[in-house]
Amino acid sequence: MAGSPPSSESGSWFERWDERGLAIACLVAVLGSATAALFGLPAAWQMPFLFTAVYAILRTLVPLTASRRELAGLRTEVELLRRDFDQVNSSRIEHYPDAASFYKAATDYLVTRGTRHLDTWYMRIGTPDDFSESTAPFAEYFQAVLDWAAAGGSVKRLFCIGSSRGYTRWTAQHREETRHLRSYSIREVTWPIKADLMSMAIMDTSAVFLAFTVGDRVQGMRIEDSEAASYFKSYFDRHWENARDVPRAPAA
Repeated sequence: MAGSPPSSESGSWFERWDERGLAIACLVAVLGSATAALFGLPAAWQMPFLFTAVYAILRTLVPLTASRRELAGLRTEVELLRRDFDQVNSSRIEHYPDAASFYKAATDYLVTRGTRHLDTWYMRIGTPDDFSESTAPFAEYFQAVLDWAAAGGSVKRLFCIGSSRGYTRWTAQHREETRHLRSYSIREVTWPIKADLMSMAIMDTSAVFLAFTVGDRVQGMRIEDSEAASYFKSYFDRHWENARDVPRAPAA
């Protein structure tokens, strides 16, 4: 703005006068020392000139004004680096070596982090009941999702119809059992591969839980990053759009 000279110009102006004062101090020290020596003045009269000379030498060796400016610039750069570092390290990845730690972490995150929406898919060859019999922590997590939905949480749950013979009947029965949950939606896809695929749970757009199952062994990880979660969310939505609604259970 007009009338407000940049700080760099003010610093240059100050430095020019600082340098002029230093030159004058050197000149005074030289003239004073020469005069004192010429007229044989006592040493006490020469002390001011001596101190002036020492000051001029120190100021020449240590440019204080420039150092202050450089330190201020360095402080700014450190703050910028710290901010960039915090942004880069905002993503957190945590690993879980077994089913107990994985499903407990998923349940805790769901109910304690103020999560509003859950997108999740179950991609195993056995039904959730079959898997629950061998993996108790999963059974607790599965029920926790239902309880959370009953309390107002929004859930989209996608089931993979695998090679288990009773899978179709199970999903139909599950649909009837959860019909009262207004914010709990389920769909199914056919993926008849004889191996468990990666299951996942996307909580809002802040965290993704990935479960890898081999037999009865479960290992998993949590990726707490909004950008990564958005990738998985788009991936899930594509499958959800192409999945089919679960039909009613056949009459007994």
